[in-house]
Amino acid sequence: MPIYESIFIVNPNITDDETNAVIKKMQDVVAKQGGEMVKFEDWGKKKLSYEVKKQKRGHYVFFQFKGTPAVINELERTYKLTDAVIKFLSIKLEKELRVKAPPKPKKEKPAAAAAAPGSRPSVERR
Repeated sequence: MPIYESIFIVNPNITDDETNAVIKKMQDVVAKQGGEMVKFEDWGKKKLSYEVKKQKRGHYVFFQFKGTPAVINELERTYKLTDAVIKFLSIKLEKELRVKAPPKPKKEKPAAAAAAPGSRPSVERR
């Protein structure tokens, strides 16, 4: 199943209980359509870059989930029908994002082992 990411902004003027109800409603839409939630983040209230529906602030919520295109269609339909959602954006990830592991440190060779085989060790002369 493809992986989708969806961010939506909830009207900041509604109560925390109403905001939590909207978030729960969106999670239920994903679950009822057979989607599998991978990641959920509540980013809280932040200032918007520009006014949206006469609002200068918004409550940001991020979802990452696996599902069919029917899941995203129903989720976006629900966004449009919910008055508390003032803006949303959903994208399909082309491939799973993976973080590269940091390179392993190189092992230092002892000085005796660093010398080429068959060569004589250097002798200090006085």
